[in-house]
Amino acid sequence: MTMVVAILQARIGREDALAAALREVAERTREEPGALAYAVGRQEGGRFVVTERYADRPAREAHFASSYVTDLLARFPELLADEPQVEYTDVVTAFAR
Repeated sequence: MTMVVAILQARIGREDALAAALREVAERTREEPGALAYAVGRQEGGRFVVTERYADRPAREAHFASSYVTDLLARFPELLADEPQVEYTDVVTAFAR
């Protein structure tokens, strides 16, 4: 199992647009067979934390190659104030209820 953690800082005034775009990607990701979990948190000041879990690396790679993810990535210059901080890791342990 593999995991992605991303920190995204929205441009001032683009917070709601980023939230909407992330919601759309989350809904589409739900249909991916290898996607196990996807969550988006929003903090004050327009900071977003995205956590994702996939069955394996090929599932993660398929997610990032999907049209809806590449479309979102192409919009990052208009939506984000800074480069995203992204970490990829293998999962040691996890659970969901």
